[in-house]
Amino acid sequence: MKRTAMAALVFAVSLAWGTAMGAVPAEKTGKALAGAAAVTAEKAGTSQTAPKAVKAAAYGTSDKDGKVDKKADKTDKDGKDSKKETAHVPTDDDCVLLDSLNTLSIPPLQASDFYIGSIHHGDSPAKVKRIFGPPTKFSRSTHYTTMQYNDKDLKMRFVFRNKTADSLRYSAGNRKAVIPGAESMFLSSGTNILIGRDVRLKYPAEVLLRQYGLPDSVLRDADANVYYFTYESPRKDVMYVFAIGNRRIERVALMPVRPPYITGEEAADRMKLGERDFTLMGFGLNQPFEANKYNMWTNLVKRNNSNFWLYGDYGVEVDRRNIVQKVFLLTNNAYTGRGATLGYHVSTILALYGRPDRIEWGPDKEKSVDAYYYDSPYQKGVSLVIVVRHNEPYVDDIILTATPIKNIQDPMERYGLK
Repeated sequence: MKRTAMAALVFAVSLAWGTAMGAVPAEKTGKALAGAAAVTAEKAGTSQTAPKAVKAAAYGTSDKDGKVDKKADKTDKDGKDSKKETAHVPTDDDCVLLDSLNTLSIPPLQASDFYIGSIHHGDSPAKVKRIFGPPTKFSRSTHYTTMQYNDKDLKMRFVFRNKTADSLRYSAGNRKAVIPGAESMFLSSGTNILIGRDVRLKYPAEVLLRQYGLPDSVLRDADANVYYFTYESPRKDVMYVFAIGNRRIERVALMPVRPPYITGEEAADRMKLGERDFTLMGFGLNQPFEANKYNMWTNLVKRNNSNFWLYGDYGVEVDRRNIVQKVFLLTNNAYTGRGATLGYHVSTILALYGRPDRIEWGPDKEKSVDAYYYDSPYQKGVSLVIVVRHNEPYVDDIILTATPIKNIQDPMERYGLK
């Protein structure tokens, strides 16, 4: 599991400051924070140290594929170092470099992409039997037929709408016609079953995003720590609901569009950041803080008139007025409102968020980082900051902050602990 340097730092700080600074350890003292000093990255959904050889190997973004060398690119024609030490609006040269990193092209979803195991919305029970054989369980009511497969290697359920008389096929008012055939499908086990665009159960969440693009919504079950990435068909008749647990696709449903998975009107420009994009783990900035609103906290560190509440996968900085000033991810088991997390390839970030409003390039040193700033147009001074390793195209930190970061290169100062 990918953890930030912040996890190790705060854990060390909480031990060092202890009684003197008012640190309050939980009964389970930061299991999620221990051993987090090593920089790790997620490859194929696993937690491991990321050697340089791993650099974008899974996505074909090696130097041979045209990746621009940052060190060479940031020197202008006069031989002067053009790297900026502070965040700035991207220059023309910066845009060229960012575009060279934005190697991922994801075509829009088509209605034909919405199927599970070759079964589409409206297909017949006979087709399901031809592909999967006789079901383990079968039931029929007036309006619905259910077929369930519960084998060792396959757990799947189909719900079919029965044929109705022509006079009853249309619902009252302006509702859509009732279409007989497969209405809902639920897959919870079966890694060999194809789901639309070359995705299967147990695939990493990042692979899903790179195949399907920006989700229509990212929802979180705080109690189970399960995330739901949803995608709506262009026909507006069905939707995917992918259940993400431990960084992988654990379950998937293909079912009619309905709340709470899809709400409101689709934005005219989906790449335009909305107000929800400037919240993290349910917290908005400059808002009153409630400690156990979503999860029970595990550690509390007090420093510089601020309290740092740690929840295992994320942390929240609260000022002395009990107002949220910063939210940050500690592991890659937590996600932004667009599905991003630690360890993602930079091209995935650019595909989800687009070009940053401001950029800060780090020096050409082994452990230096670059910072991508996405500034909120809804709250002055609020930014979502995605910190990327300077020498490797992977995300190191994700921070939502209402206060300027004075030194992005110093992890302690990055989080306001210095």
